[in-house]
Amino acid sequence: MGSLRLAYVNRLAHRLWKFVAAYVGVFLLAASGFYLLERGQVDLLNSFYWAIVTMSTVGYGDVVPTYPDAKVFVIGIIVAEVFLSAYLVSVVIAAVAEESQQRSLGTYGTNFSGHIVVLGFSPVGKAAVRELLIQEETVAVVTEVVDEVHYIRTLGPEQRLYVTVGPPGDHEILRRVNVAAAHSVIVCSADDTANLVAALNVRSVAPNVRIVVSVGRPELKQTLKAAGVTYVASPTDMGGRLCADAAFRPDVANAVDDLTDASTTSDLTEYLLNGTTPISTQTLTEAESLVRQQSDCLVIGYARPEGNGEFRTVINPPASFRFQPGDAILVLGTLENLRKFHRWFGEHQGR
Repeated sequence: MGSLRLAYVNRLAHRLWKFVAAYVGVFLLAASGFYLLERGQVDLLNSFYWAIVTMSTVGYGDVVPTYPDAKVFVIGIIVAEVFLSAYLVSVVIAAVAEESQQRSLGTYGTNFSGHIVVLGFSPVGKAAVRELLIQEETVAVVTEVVDEVHYIRTLGPEQRLYVTVGPPGDHEILRRVNVAAAHSVIVCSADDTANLVAALNVRSVAPNVRIVVSVGRPELKQTLKAAGVTYVASPTDMGGRLCADAAFRPDVANAVDDLTDASTTSDLTEYLLNGTTPISTQTLTEAESLVRQQSDCLVIGYARPEGNGEFRTVINPPASFRFQPGDAILVLGTLENLRKFHRWFGEHQGR
């Protein structure tokens, strides 16, 4: 936040330069005028001394005007100083009020990096922000409704949650949320067209960022994929599948619902493997044994990078499958057991 404070100081200095120029001008006029009107009774040093004492309202009274025209001049200087003081107070009050308002709307931007940006605070956005904060991720949120800003800020601490207001796909808004330094971007406004535009603008600003888009019309999936979107989610499709499951196998629907909500007792997590992680080249059977022994969690699958940069996810691979560095391991467990796994594995979840 240091650069944001510096920017605030710069803005305040820009507002005050007129006051400083006027103050210096009146000071020089007061010192030189007093010197001339006293007709040599006061030297130049004492004239400057008198000017600074008078304009600072200290008023020691050890140097005073003795000629009538000098006294009239002093009255004018005092009146000018009163107006300058009033102007200074008004500038500072206005600057502080504007700063407070701009900060409340998040218009000064954030220095977050490696964070997750949520563009749009639709019902999908609300659920995403809640889940991300539960997972202790750093989140920058863009809402189009001013009245939502205060509510969103109550969802998490300032050091992990930044909120601003504006059109999600606007380049200025993307600059505010520092999308160029983000880990991932979730585009989830209520308008599919706006989501498409926002995804294209994000890709132009941050060519390598992971983009996740929520759409109401499933037929847009291929269009968004062609536009460079990493993952396209259709809440209506997912909701429909859950409803179908709930109709004849309700416990499956309940399990899926629980596994996608980190605030429940169980969760499904993903960890990247590298040459130093406890699991890196073991077979599935060996990995399952290690994970069970260390945390009582279950290994349910893996994801492996393909040539196009995407990952192919496989659930319930054969026992002979062998992991390799660069894979992602999918682990299921209770929250307590997952904490054990995290301590043992030594890496942050996600990729």
